Amino acid sequence: MEKEYMQRKDYIDICKVVAMFMVTWAHCAQQISGMMFPKLLVSKDAFISVNMAIFMIASGLVMNLPKMRSTPFWEFFYSKVLRLLVPMTIWYFLLMMALYPKRLDYWETYWYLSAMFICLITIRLLAQVITSTFVICLLSIIVLLIMPFLEFERSCYMMPFLWVGYALRFLINRIDNKVLLLLVALYGILYYYWDVRYSIYNCPFRICDVSQNSILFMIYRFVIGSVGSIAVISLIRIMVESDRFKWIKILAKYGQYTLVFYTMSFVLNAMLARLMWHIGVYITIPGLLDFVSCIISLFMMVLMYNFQKIVENKNVICQLLGVICRKS
Repeated sequence: MEKEYMQRKDYIDICKVVAMFMVTWAHCAQQISGMMFPKLLVSKDAFISVNMAIFMIASGLVMNLPKMRSTPFWEFFYSKVLRLLVPMTIWYFLLMMALYPKRLDYWETYWYLSAMFICLITIRLLAQVITSTFVICLLSIIVLLIMPFLEFERSCYMMPFLWVGYALRFLINRIDNKVLLLLVALYGILYYYWDVRYSIYNCPFRICDVSQNSILFMIYRFVIGSVGSIAVISLIRIMVESDRFKWIKILAKYGQYTLVFYTMSFVLNAMLARLMWHIGVYITIPGLLDFVSCIISLFMMVLMYNFQKIVENKNVICQLLGVICRKS
């Protein structure tokens, strides 16, 4: 019988770090260019097609349904509020202080965390009364598609990726170099047709306003997100298992900090935006924009890691900010 639960592995943590860097890099490029969708040489907003999908698929890889089912619902609910919504709230108010007087919607700002919370709670509720994993998967996707969440509309976009990750645990070891090349080639073909107007930001899927185009866009971005993410995850797994790329394992230790990286990066980028607004200088030249935003993002990652190390032994602060507490 195949294992229901996959233990935490280095390549999963590395994938989360890579995805986190892509998120930070994309947001940084937005701030120093003054554009919502800046034109980078390395992509035409291709980050959007895979970055959040990688996070969700990585989470699906380690999702423990038996443990979720055995945990009393209110205990599970409380743990997710404490782990996701409390840090989301604290960092939201810090972000508003950095952006003042500009305002952002609470649920919209850290939408990945709210989507993750809704997805996990939905699965836990269904697991309470349903034993079949396939039925839970199917119903959880349907439930989020038909619920009028408004601000939560991206939850229905994220749920399928969570289940892709759950299914991937049974297939990941079968993906060798040849399969990886096929995945990369397929992503290249899909990427050729990628345009930012297909993203969830510009074309959310609303069941109350469904059309042929919206269905096609939803299917397309699910396929490109899945193929691209699986290719990235498989590549990193193969590198981790190869003696030639031992250095990449160094990144694994940062994977447990991606929650604070994600929440704090918004605040740092908001401060960067205020600086750019103040001096009135923006970088929009492709290539130069790539380089500068990449360097600044690397600096931010180092800064956020050092912040984590400073406060990690303060339990209350860790709980409020989503920082990993240092184990005694």
